[in-house]
Amino acid sequence: MMKLFILFFCIALISSCNTQPGNTTTSSKSDSTQASVSNDHSSDINAIMKADSAWDKASEAKSADGWLSFYSDDAIMMPPGENVCKDKASREASIKKMFATPGASLRFQASKVDVAQMGDLGYAVGAYQWNSKDANGKDYHETGKYCETWKKQPDGNWKCIVDIWNADPAK
Repeated sequence: MMKLFILFFCIALISSCNTQPGNTTTSSKSDSTQASVSNDHSSDINAIMKADSAWDKASEAKSADGWLSFYSDDAIMMPPGENVCKDKASREASIKKMFATPGASLRFQASKVDVAQMGDLGYAVGAYQWNSKDANGKDYHETGKYCETWKKQPDGNWKCIVDIWNADPAK
């Protein structure tokens, strides 16, 4: 529960860090700070959108290694119906198990991406479609939503640091 609180706190923090369009400074405290912080994070937003789309392509290819490459080394993953994955080994086991499911197919697309004013954190939210076979070989379909928290790495690339997804209510 604490991890979920931290995730929502991070999202709230990112949202609150964004200022109104046209305001290109953080405050009036320092001229050097004002000059270096701007609201134009379109290149960062595009980078996260591109990474999220490439992640979906790795999912389409059922590439566990490809999927896992989008996480930072210390990422937290919260898959549906499983324990929180706090390390590389548990993330790897979970994703390999997911792709080993008969008939597995997972596709997703971001509907909103934003970046904090400082330009070092961002998030993506969207929807996913999961298809597989149940224990009796019958087709199973699930729709759901996800939220990813991204962090800009020292090399300028973006990595997911928190990933959570869960199913929509059954209809």
